[in-house]
Amino acid sequence: MHDESFIGAGLSSNVYLLNHDSTYYLFDASGDPGLLRYLASAGIHGSMVGGVFLTHGHFDHVAGLESLREFETPVFINEKDRTLMEETTGEYPSFMDISEANEILSMLGLVILETPGHTPGSACFYSPSESLLISGDTVFPDGYFGRTDLPGGSDSDMLESLTKLSGLRVEALLAGHGHYVESDGSRCISEALACAKSMLGH
Repeated sequence: MHDESFIGAGLSSNVYLLNHDSTYYLFDASGDPGLLRYLASAGIHGSMVGGVFLTHGHFDHVAGLESLREFETPVFINEKDRTLMEETTGEYPSFMDISEANEILSMLGLVILETPGHTPGSACFYSPSESLLISGDTVFPDGYFGRTDLPGGSDSDMLESLTKLSGLRVEALLAGHGHYVESDGSRCISEALACAKSMLGH
């Protein structure tokens, strides 16, 4: 679900959905507290969502959790970003640390990569078999990377995270905002790393 789909929400993330045995898993939750009505338009009821995996805790990626609260949908996020998330959501009872998501993610063919820099708890989700990376706000297809000048951001962490990602084979790069690419994602990451080295003075 593209970020521009969330009309009237202001800033919003993209939301990626993965269907496994008629259960849907969401990656990021948009900046719209009414996320559920967008899911409903695609025939997805809140009870059909098996979990939400958050790339980080900024409001434009987590506000949509409000519409899933009544379903007690498990929400996985790095503990380091929990406070950041709850600045938007308030206390979220079905929160789970991202480390507890390994079994579900393994079933989905994904692994977690901790990629701090944009926030302390930023994470990406990688499919080795599909060469696919859900990158949140760590890296974008146009050769850019996430801001490091917000609270909790770190230039050195971002450089380290982009260096880590540059070692992966990535075709499809699914970022937190804007467009996605289905091929040559590794080139985009290399360009972002080069840009970061230049802009961050390293």
